[in-house]
Amino acid sequence: MRGELYHLSLNYYEIFNIPAEFKIDLKNLHDRYGEIQKSIHPDRFTAATKVEKEQSLIKSTEINEAYQTLKNNLLRAKYLIGLHYENEPLPLSSAFLMQQMEWEEELEEIEGIEPLIVFKENIKMNVQTETTRLSKLLDQDKNWEEAQTSLGQLKFLTNLLKKTTELSYTFSDN
Repeated sequence: MRGELYHLSLNYYEIFNIPAEFKIDLKNLHDRYGEIQKSIHPDRFTAATKVEKEQSLIKSTEINEAYQTLKNNLLRAKYLIGLHYENEPLPLSSAFLMQQMEWEEELEEIEGIEPLIVFKENIKMNVQTETTRLSKLLDQDKNWEEAQTSLGQLKFLTNLLKKTTELSYTFSDN
C-alpha cells in the first residue's frame, strides 16, 4: 500500500519525522504534511481494495489530526506534555488567578476602541512572554509539571485575547 511508512502507532512528531519539541519549523511541517497526504490520500486509492481504501481514509484522518495539533501552539504544547507527563494539571497560582480577575474586570469596564487597543496590546505581550516561557520549559528544561501550569496560563491569555477581538467588533459596529 502506498504511504505505509506512516503507521498509526507513530506519535505525531514521528509521523512528520521532526524533533519532539515545542519550537518547530512550521514550513517544514506543512511541506511534510503535503508529501504524506499526496501518498496516502483516499483519492489515490479509487482502484484499490476495500481494506486499502479504509486504511487510506484512517491514515489520512490521523495525518490531518496530527498536522492540526502540531501547527497550533496550545495543542502542540498539550500533546508534547502528554507524551512525557500524565499527572493532572496543578491549579493556577493564586497570584495568576488574581491577575485573571483584574484583567477580566478591566476588559468589562472598557468602553471605547482606544482603551481596548491598549488592553489588547498588553495581553498580546503577555501571550508572547508566556509562549516563550512555555517553549523554554518544554524544550530546554523538560519541566513537564511547570509547563502544564504555563499552558494553563497561556490558554487563559489566548481566550482573553479572543474576547478583546470580539469586543472590538462591537465597537466597530457602533
